[in-house]
Amino acid sequence: MIDIRKVFLSLRRLLPFLGIALFTVSIYVLVRELSRYTISDIAAKVGEIPASRLVIAAFLTFLTYLNLSFYDLIASRRAGVRLKFTSTALVSFIGYTFSKNIGFTFLSGTSVRFRLYGKWGVAGGKILAVITLNYLTFWLGFFALSGILFTLWPPVLQNAVTVPFGSLKAIGIASAGIYVLYVIVVSFRKRPFRIKGRSFTLPGKSFTLVQTGISILDWLLSAGVFFMLLPPEIGYLEVLGVFLLSQFAGLSSQVPGGLGVFEALTVVILSPSLKPDILVAALIIYRIIFYLVPFIIAVVSFAVNELLYRGSEKA
Repeated sequence: MIDIRKVFLSLRRLLPFLGIALFTVSIYVLVRELSRYTISDIAAKVGEIPASRLVIAAFLTFLTYLNLSFYDLIASRRAGVRLKFTSTALVSFIGYTFSKNIGFTFLSGTSVRFRLYGKWGVAGGKILAVITLNYLTFWLGFFALSGILFTLWPPVLQNAVTVPFGSLKAIGIASAGIYVLYVIVVSFRKRPFRIKGRSFTLPGKSFTLVQTGISILDWLLSAGVFFMLLPPEIGYLEVLGVFLLSQFAGLSSQVPGGLGVFEALTVVILSPSLKPDILVAALIIYRIIFYLVPFIIAVVSFAVNELLYRGSEKA
């Protein structure tokens, strides 16, 4: 009889190697696609992005991180943590920014949450509950939005998007199925689940719908940032579809921020519609606006918070 636990542990050991393999292949793809362009060619395309679209992209980035603060807000309330919104917003911003840029979530975003929440007297079990609910929120929105987008609009998407691994509708049906199955479980399962002697209860349907709405808005805003950096000849729905696919691949690779994997898949899928140098120029600016600038702010915020905390301890 197959030992599921041993199989699962074996797969977990293979994940780092999968990430390395995906990153290596992604770099090869990017080099191949950009071999006929020079750095000055790409720099010229960066300069062609209108200032107005850059401003809108920056504003959408602000809205994205503001929306992310509701992840921790609703999760902390559900876990019985009573902190000010400004406190949970600070934890959310620093935690998610570290996770997006550094990767290895359990060493970055999770550590940040344990550090900051712990300083405010939140018990470890409640912090873990907040982190778990955040994960649920993130993926609920992904599966719900992917299910809607790829099931209802595949003809629109496939006119502009070349997918090398089959039908978008199949991906949509699978995503919708996962989401609907989860909603059914939380709607009708009232008894706690038990794993290794520990019991836990999933949030109810109402809370799940709130999670889904927040997460869907997160995905819509994040894709909107990238959309604003592209030429107007490609539609938002097409960009959203590519964004969901590429982000999923990047997150699955375990590479920090999906660096290289996200870019390579985006270039491969959209290159029939847009030239690779245009796409790479947009991706570079996207990395700066959506990842690098918030990361710098988060590092400074975290450092200031630590200094203030140590100062208060000495006092």
